[in-house]
Amino acid sequence: MSLPGIFFTVFAGVLVLATPSYAVETGVLPGAAFSGPSGINSAADNGLEHSGEPAQGEALAQGEVDWLTAPLDPERHSVWIPTAEWAVALGLTIPLFLIDPAFVHTGKFSSDTFADSWTNAPVWDTDGHIANYLLHPIMGAEAYLSLRNRDYGRMESFLFATGVSFAWEYVFEAWVEQPSAQDLLVTSPAGALLGEFRFEMRRRLSLWSPSLGRDALIILVDPLEALHRYIGKDDATEETMSSSLNFGPGQARLMLTMQF
Repeated sequence: MSLPGIFFTVFAGVLVLATPSYAVETGVLPGAAFSGPSGINSAADNGLEHSGEPAQGEALAQGEVDWLTAPLDPERHSVWIPTAEWAVALGLTIPLFLIDPAFVHTGKFSSDTFADSWTNAPVWDTDGHIANYLLHPIMGAEAYLSLRNRDYGRMESFLFATGVSFAWEYVFEAWVEQPSAQDLLVTSPAGALLGEFRFEMRRRLSLWSPSLGRDALIILVDPLEALHRYIGKDDATEETMSSSLNFGPGQARLMLTMQF
């Protein structure tokens, strides 16, 4: 792997993809609200009404859910969503290779280079310690956590991170340079260790009493998981304000509902 620029492109891609993909898998789209008429007024009620109380027979809204630590939605127990996320995120680096290889310190985009990557052994690259031993483990940890946070075990998560690393070296970056021996040796093993450490930290923090400080620490330890959960959290925590307008006894009723 080349420079930090590639890492940040991939990381940004995962961050962007996290929003729509989690909305799809949970069935909750940002800004979407579904509501129907509630609280039928008697024929004698006229004029403009403002009410924040639930109608008779309607359950009271639940209190705010602890979305950072709530049990996972069963719909999240799928390996295909993180696979699609990583495939598209890694693919976002291809335009960089095509536009300006010098920007990411790689060779030119070439089918010959791709063929050589599969027929020759990996090389010991010279990308530097930051890229090889800091950014790659972080990337491996994110890949590991993308499955670990879906209730998969350590081995499955490690194999997934290894698959992401292999795909990067032999499917995406292979078009511009030979696969890196350090990257193959370091990314998923070191990433799995870092990812499991962060997973355990997040689990232990989740046992603390809810507070602003606890939430900040959980988000800091695993920001992508926090983003997934925030996008998919129960919209029952939203405040609702409704107004209704009657046009006389037995007439039609206009109701406006706003959620924010």
